[in-house]
Amino acid sequence: MDFDLLKPEHYPALKPYFAAQSQPLSAYSLASLVSWSQCIFDTVFAVVGDALLVGERRMDDPERRHLLLPVCPNGPKPPAWLKEQALAGGFQEYHLVPQTYLDGFGAEAEKLFTVAEETEYEDYVYISAHLAELPGRDYAKKRNLVRQFERECLEPGRVKVEPIAEANAGQCLACLEGWRAERGSQQWSGLLECERQAIMKALKNFALLELQGLLVSIDGAVRGFGIGSRLKDDTWVLHFEKASDQVKGLYQYLDRECARGLFSGVTFLNKESDMGDPGLAKAKLSYRPAFRVKSYRLALR
Repeated sequence: MDFDLLKPEHYPALKPYFAAQSQPLSAYSLASLVSWSQCIFDTVFAVVGDALLVGERRMDDPERRHLLLPVCPNGPKPPAWLKEQALAGGFQEYHLVPQTYLDGFGAEAEKLFTVAEETEYEDYVYISAHLAELPGRDYAKKRNLVRQFERECLEPGRVKVEPIAEANAGQCLACLEGWRAERGSQQWSGLLECERQAIMKALKNFALLELQGLLVSIDGAVRGFGIGSRLKDDTWVLHFEKASDQVKGLYQYLDRECARGLFSGVTFLNKESDMGDPGLAKAKLSYRPAFRVKSYRLALR
């Protein structure tokens, strides 16, 4: 089986496979797969019958590789099919398998694969209207921070909230560089650099990848932005959200404006996983997720 390296120009041809996809994990966003390709992993794909197979190979060690569940407009494939394609493609594992797949095929899957939970890739999913309104006692601290930002910055003409487009994407890159500078070299990690590269690719191919985004500028300079895409009928994903640490309440204000402007009318907003980072987990939990989507790894027996 031959796999091709996933690039932005493949998006239009592969989009139909994802139009009706129902996997709840954020990894099954085509825009995200394209943006992160060649960041730690080379993302590759192959068409097998009516299904799209997506794999990831470590750039520094191609033997460390895995597949995602096939994306198929005609419904999920059974574990026996997964085993057959893994062997044909030279893979031993499937990663990022959501709980919903095991609910339907768990007994059969356990005959052919060992199943292990991937807690670091468990997604946080929120009710979009709650993030837009910040209702009740649970969100009191968030509302206070938003009000603090508004008191300090919302003088006439100081703050603008605008959709991201080709004309202002470069300003988001400048904001991203400022965000990196705030962290300094000691806090900057390989994963953060990889994310920076993914954001740059997303902004460069913003229209092609059908991404949606908002930016917040203060006194003419972009100080925060959010970028998202559709995952499935009732869910969008907020892939990237960056805001200056130097402006108190800006992050909370940006998050609320994204929920109001980008995801209005959407039932659920997926904010991806915490990747095992305790600080990130604390921040995501503070927004009171409605539920979390478990992720599993299937390894051939």
